[in-house]
Amino acid sequence: MDTEKLKVNIKRFFSNPNTVTFLLVIALIVAVYFVYSYMVNRAVQPATVPYALQKITSKKEITADLVGTVKISGSFITTTGRGLVQNTGGIVGKYVAEGYQIPEKSFFYTEQLIDEKTAEKTTVSDAPDGYTVFDLDVDFHSTYGCSIMPGNYIDLYFKAIDDNGYVMFGKFIESLKVTKVIDKDGYDVFSLDDETKTPQPKKIYFIVPLAYNELLRKAFLITSGNIEIIPVPRNAGYSENPKETQIVNDEITDFILSKSVYIAN
Repeated sequence: MDTEKLKVNIKRFFSNPNTVTFLLVIALIVAVYFVYSYMVNRAVQPATVPYALQKITSKKEITADLVGTVKISGSFITTTGRGLVQNTGGIVGKYVAEGYQIPEKSFFYTEQLIDEKTAEKTTVSDAPDGYTVFDLDVDFHSTYGCSIMPGNYIDLYFKAIDDNGYVMFGKFIESLKVTKVIDKDGYDVFSLDDETKTPQPKKIYFIVPLAYNELLRKAFLITSGNIEIIPVPRNAGYSENPKETQIVNDEITDFILSKSVYIAN
């Protein structure tokens, strides 16, 4: 068979639709095989990841002596390791984000870590123009066992009891971001290292629009009516997808304003 005839036969072979389909099927099978082999090998091969040697509290710097490494199944990373930090270099020198604590022997996740500049800025003094800080007195029980943390979005409910014993109660302001929770000595309750003591929150802080701050302050100055502002936490999804902070009950607003006098600035 001469060279020209061989070229013609090869050309005919590859121009045949059945041949092209066959080759594409073979290529697909080979690709699936290699992808499957890669996934299987990744799942069964152990991976070395960092973990906390001791409890690390909110806004604390993560130093090398606080980090150990351990081998875990690769399947953990592929199935439930979303956001898992897999190298020590991405941890040491970082800070624990406000509102987070990393328990002893826990892995590190990207959402828990911030850099030094961010750690310095996460204070209640960073209210933007048109906003101010509002603090609300709380205790262990009203924070639901100290489960209200910085970074959570919660609602504020209003309660008033008039002289006849009638109760006004309802949601007042929704989607307020908690910026700090402190104890009676002014310390962040989530930054305390002593694990033998139960956190005792005394105040929680919000950053609110100036108009909301004025309304809330007026509510606490009403001498009759047994007024209470009650923090109510929501689930994780509420904080992950916060709504706009807003007053949701005009009747409560009208009640507070009816007990106060407007003074022009």
